[in-house]
Amino acid sequence: MSVRDWLDERMLMGVKLGLENCATLLSRLKNPHLDFPSIHVAGSNGKGSVCVQLSAAASASGLITGLFTSPHMVTVEERIRIDGRPISSETFDRLLGSVRDAAEMEPECSPTYFETTFLVAMLAFSEAGIERGIIETGLGGEYDATNVRPPSKSDLCILTTISKEHSGILGDTLVEIATAKVGIHRSGVPLIALQHDDLLVRQ
Repeated sequence: MSVRDWLDERMLMGVKLGLENCATLLSRLKNPHLDFPSIHVAGSNGKGSVCVQLSAAASASGLITGLFTSPHMVTVEERIRIDGRPISSETFDRLLGSVRDAAEMEPECSPTYFETTFLVAMLAFSEAGIERGIIETGLGGEYDATNVRPPSKSDLCILTTISKEHSGILGDTLVEIATAKVGIHRSGVPLIALQHDDLLVRQ
């Protein structure tokens, strides 16, 4: 089975919140996510646009910048960009092979599609020697796979506006959804939150 076929199989797993898969596989991959600091962005609306703008600003300031976003429009490589450019198909396939090898070690670990692309991104960023990562969450926050990064490697957390989405997973109210998403924030890390007009923010 090719690595791309293996990746396509991951789609059948759907959504799985939790950090266990990524923590296990990152350890087997020698923790590439610890090789660079990052900015972490969550929210319902505009988080992709915020990430792209942050990536462009960081690159313009002279930093080698890695950007991880989802979903992609045409090719999966779009999810993993360095200084604004998607990584090559050859690089993606090679690093995807490393992720599959790690997943097939005993005991086997079965990452989701999103988790797998995030793991490839961490390997790509480490290999490229990026100086700043811009990381967009999937649909959650506290239990989103991207939240496996430790506070010591986070420069800033950003929460964009919130809307009612994925209520079956994150909660039925804006407050519940916002609480889940703001879970990316860690003590000692600066947080920027865009206030939603309909969301009661409790001080």
